[in-house]
Formats: sequence, structure tokens, C-alpha cells
Amino acid sequence: MMLVQTPSQIFKADFAFWKKENQAVINQIISKENNAGDLKTVTEVVLDENGIFEFESEENSTLIILTLYGKIQLNRFRKVISSEEVFTLKTKEKSTVTIKNYLNNGKTDILIIELQSLNPENAFFIEELTIEKQNTLIPVSKKLETPNFIGLYEGRKEEIYSLYNPDKTIFGMVINGAFEFQNRLLETRDSILLREISALEFEALSENALILLLEI
Repeated sequence: MMLVQTPSQIFKADFAFWKKENQAVINQIISKENNAGDLKTVTEVVLDENGIFEFESEENSTLIILTLYGKIQLNRFRKVISSEEVFTLKTKEKSTVTIKNYLNNGKTDILIIELQSLNPENAFFIEELTIEKQNTLIPVSKKLETPNFIGLYEGRKEEIYSLYNPDKTIFGMVINGAFEFQNRLLETRDSILLREISALEFEALSENALILLLEI
């Protein structure tokens, strides 16, 4: 049976444009111009030792901040956020989040996902993000209004993800390793938007491959 190709946009990490800004380098993976539903922006930031980056969010936004490696500290929050935690911030007004690399002897890599809030409020949450079982999708944050998952997979493991809302678009990102999405190859830091799809078929092509999925 031939797999029907659905409309998609692929964002290859090899062609990413990294911009130097003070004590960080920034890759804007998804911008508002991509018309990605409830997903406003996706930004990867690599902070220098003790580096600081300021992120300006729109009104009625939900921010998810994932520490891919290293440790960060945010303005107004004393707690240090590691790669085993996820920070979620909901704001009704435009706001500036100051993110500091807590390491003084190494760089820190973070991923900032900005979503449209369906139920706007002012709140923040810090949740544990520990992947204890391979080959299973688990929520990134339980505080979001949209389905969101992360999973660590063994090589050649296949899975079918059925959308909770078939009218939505899938945003997928390979954080580490390689996957095949609907016959499309994606490798480390590659991303994809898949539209007009009710189920996503994917297969890990490497060991300890890490995937992120959002319905937007």
C-alpha cells in the first residue's frame, strides 16, 4: 500500500541561520510567518558561559522552555532548571523573560516554544521531565491545552500517532538521532509541519532517538 504524501514543510538544521546576539547564538526555527496554527514561534538558543538571553513573548502566550543540555535560571525565579525539568509560563500581557546560563564552565542549549493560549492566564509551572521508558510518548507538560509529547526510541522502532484533533497540524522535531516521518527523513534538530493528517507514522532510525510532537 502506497503511503499518501500530505502537505508539509521541513526545516533542515543544516540550512539553519544562526544569529549572534550578545552572549548567545539563536536559531529561529518557526516564526509567525510560517502560519503554524497555535504555534507562534520555536527558537533554539545556545548560551555562552554565564550568558544571558532575553525572550519577548506576545500577549496571551504560553512558553515552554526545555533545557536540552546545561542548566538555566530565569528572572524572578530562584530555582535552577535542568534538562530533567520543563518550565511553562503563561502570560496575558506581552512580557520579557530573561534566561541565564547557570553554568560558568560550559554552554547551555535551550528550546523555547511559544504557543497561543486558549485560556489566557498569568501563571508558571515547573514539572519533572524524566523519560523512564523507551518507545513511549509522554507529555512534555501537563499544563498545556494542546496535546504535546516527547519520546525516546530504539533503532527501527515504529509507531503510529493518532491525532486527538484531526483538524490540527503536527509539529515534529528530532531533538537527537534520526527518524522517518511519513517517508521523510529527519535528523538531529530537523523539524517538520504536517498538515491534513489524522495519523502520523514514524520510525526511529538510530538508537536513543529523541522526538518532540505537538498538535497545533
